[in-house]
Parts: sequence; structure tokens; C-alpha cells
Amino acid sequence: MNTVKTPIRKNIKISRLGTRFIEMPTIKNVSFDKEAISFILSDYRTITIPIVWVPKLEKASKTTREKFVIRGHFVFWEDIDEIIGVKNLLNGSIIPG
Repeated sequence: MNTVKTPIRKNIKISRLGTRFIEMPTIKNVSFDKEAISFILSDYRTITIPIVWVPKLEKASKTTREKFVIRGHFVFWEDIDEIIGVKNLLNGSIIPG
């Protein structure tokens, strides 16, 4: 049973700017120091952000911070309900506003 009704789209060309997941590197590792989180990507870049940008991780214990799971483009901290995606790191949307 299909409960979601969506309009049928025919011959619609959608142009989107930005990076698609296919083109994005994956996250290979995450490391912490006293004030920052570093994300090592599959294209050999390292993106480092201040830990204060992620309040749940800032407040978490060292053990909780290091208990993460990497799944492709995302890092999950299930104990504190936090997810960080590579797209957010690359486009700057993780920066607090």
C-alpha cells in the first residue's frame, strides 16, 4: 500500500549546483585533540574543526567521543545521538550560525 502521493514528473530536467555524494570523498578516520576534531578523507584531505562547533561532542567524555562508527560519508556517535556528514564539512554548513 502506497500512502505517499507524489506528482508524476515527465521530461523534467533538474539542474542542481553543489557536490553529489558520488563525487564526494568518504570519511576514513576521525581523531580528537584537546580543542578540535579532525576528519581524514579518502582523497587524503584532513578537515579540522573546533570541538565547540559540536556541543554534544564538546560535552561528551573522551570514551564517548572515541566511540564512533564511520559509514561512508557519515560518522555516527550513537550514545549521544550525533551525526556528522562529509557534505556538511565540505560546504561549511556545520559552522554554527
